[in-house]
Amino acid sequence: MTRHVDPAVQRAHADVVALFRTTPAADPAGLHAVCRAARDRLAALPVLDPHDPRTWNSYELLTTNIRTLLCYLGEADVPTSEPDRFRALLIRLLHYHYNSHDAEPGVLLAELVHKDWEARLGESHTDTIEAAERLAACLHDRGDAEQARPLFERILALRSKELGADDTATLVAACNLGSCLNALSDHRAALQLTQDTLQRCEQRLGGEDRTTILTTEILADSLSGLGEHRIALSLYVVVHQWHLREYGEDALATLDLAESIAFTHQELGEHEAARAVDADLLPRFERAAGMDYPGSERTRERLAKALRALGRDAEADEIQGGITTF
Repeated sequence: MTRHVDPAVQRAHADVVALFRTTPAADPAGLHAVCRAARDRLAALPVLDPHDPRTWNSYELLTTNIRTLLCYLGEADVPTSEPDRFRALLIRLLHYHYNSHDAEPGVLLAELVHKDWEARLGESHTDTIEAAERLAACLHDRGDAEQARPLFERILALRSKELGADDTATLVAACNLGSCLNALSDHRAALQLTQDTLQRCEQRLGGEDRTTILTTEILADSLSGLGEHRIALSLYVVVHQWHLREYGEDALATLDLAESIAFTHQELGEHEAARAVDADLLPRFERAAGMDYPGSERTRERLAKALRALGRDAEADEIQGGITTF
């Protein structure tokens, strides 16, 4: 899989590097001016979808600019909270780190951004809460669900206070907390929270809304964690069909749901069904996000396990050798 860097990002990167090269090291006024110019140059970039793996090389390059810039912004007392387009860029960058499973730098960036916005914009500002959500998400993805939990709980409380219990953002916050509880194996608490959230979603948004579908997926995760695999499978299939209609068969979100279906077949001992799903899924994951993407690696491992359970050891050896021929 080949990904390119967007030409606009390449030009902005070169411009920012040039700005800092021309600034005298001991010139506070000059540093302040250059920081503002670099920040505004990056803020003017076109919007790239951080959920699309084709943009990830561009965001990887942007990360090098942003990490350096944030250090200088603090030194020059230039806020990261303005202009609005720069805040939006930082939020997209944090989404990229979560979506690409590059969580460690995502945590570091989110901590810096959230601290600055909390001081300058206030704890309850929409973007401050969004930065907190991104921090919690990256902590969760890094494997620190215990550390993420109080953040998710605080975000849900803030959303409920500012927007009300039935606002879409509040319902998403409840979903995020439910997912965190599942990661902590507190499946009953997650089930109780998610059942209530799903009822609110269906009443407020309808059965086909994206947030309702997200809640249904997390409910399925809770049921799976409690051993109710058959019910979970039926819900995963519904959610997968929705993603197929909305995003297509090769979108990462769709592939993630197919992975949940394959995993559940495996848990039910349905090895041929799991094999069939994973055999189709593996090349799709690899084309979309690369062989080293966590979803690709999990699917490869699961496919080999299903093949061995079916007595097809030679094929399993081939898969685990990194050769796919579907």
